Amino acid sequence: MPIPKCIPQETVICNVRLAAAYVPYQKLCTLFSPIEALKHGTVFPELYSPYEGKNKKSPYCGCK
Repeated sequence: MPIPKCIPQETVICNVRLAAAYVPYQKLCTLFSPIEALKHGTVFPELYSPYEGKNKKSPYCGCK
């Protein structure tokens, strides 16, 4: 079986759009207090997203 010929990682592929990021502007309406920011890991309430584990019920349906 012949070995497939791969493009070396250093090779530049021209004229190819690899990705496009969508980054919305941060709304600076409210901020956590310094103590709350330390507890939550962010000063921006919009960015606070704690890990809830796999046993947490979804607010969108009756499933887990």
